Amino acid sequence: MNNPLEKLKSLVEKRAKSVLTQTQIPRLDILRVCQPTELFPEIYQPLISLILQGSKRIVIGDQVVNYRAGQSFITSVELPVIGEVVESSPTSPYLALRLSLDRALVTEILCNMDSPSSLSETRGFCIDQVSEDLADAWFRMVRLSDHPDDIALIAPLIECEILYRMLRGPQGAVLRQIAGIDDRFYQIRNAITWIRKHYATAFRVEELAATVNMSPSAFHRRFKATVGLSPLQYQKQIRLYEARRMLFTELGGVAAVALSVGYESLSQFSREYSRLFGAPPARDIRTLRQDARGGLPKEFYG
Repeated sequence: MNNPLEKLKSLVEKRAKSVLTQTQIPRLDILRVCQPTELFPEIYQPLISLILQGSKRIVIGDQVVNYRAGQSFITSVELPVIGEVVESSPTSPYLALRLSLDRALVTEILCNMDSPSSLSETRGFCIDQVSEDLADAWFRMVRLSDHPDDIALIAPLIECEILYRMLRGPQGAVLRQIAGIDDRFYQIRNAITWIRKHYATAFRVEELAATVNMSPSAFHRRFKATVGLSPLQYQKQIRLYEARRMLFTELGGVAAVALSVGYESLSQFSREYSRLFGAPPARDIRTLRQDARGGLPKEFYG
């Protein structure tokens, strides 16, 4: 077996013990799904997801993104998505690696690299084919789980290699966004941080644009280019995701939760919740709890 991706798939398959396997290596998880899944909304944190077997479809705003075995997906922002595993079966399960990104580490690597003086307009996410050299680095990273005493010293070195190779490839522009060297992205990230923190507070786009020193038109255009949603659409999805989390963890009834996330109208909340999640709040939460009792954690999507 000389193909690095095949070697990596074989290694990961042996270590995938459940739907979500948290490895001993910091921020690295293994995902294994034995059947296609329905569309599931969630918020991706900055991460790299590498599919080794099967395929997946995700919806980001009005964009549909398909990726398959041998490809990696990267996002530099907190990204509301709706995802589904498309190709998977008990004999050929969906297999993927997920690595949460460390901003400080990306910045440190960039300080030792020649970086572009200016960055072109780019989205906050990207898909690309994994090279043999990159697959080999992932293989060495996963194999460290056989040598736990080596993880603390060697895992950061291999992670640096993975990030370095990605920074030099087509996904480098997205990865560089995390370090904040692009002023335009830094402004958008500040706006995203504000919305995430104040999602229940109404705001005017013009006022938020002013706080990050951008014109309203440039801010709106750049924001949507980065996350696939307008600022107000992004806030609405964050509100609904947070409402779902609160309802699932029994932090209040439907009316109280709707009010706490910024909705003044219960009927509007129920209507928009149903549109995003496919069912009214009470029924959706019942289904989620049934899935949880069946051992299917929502964290497996990646």
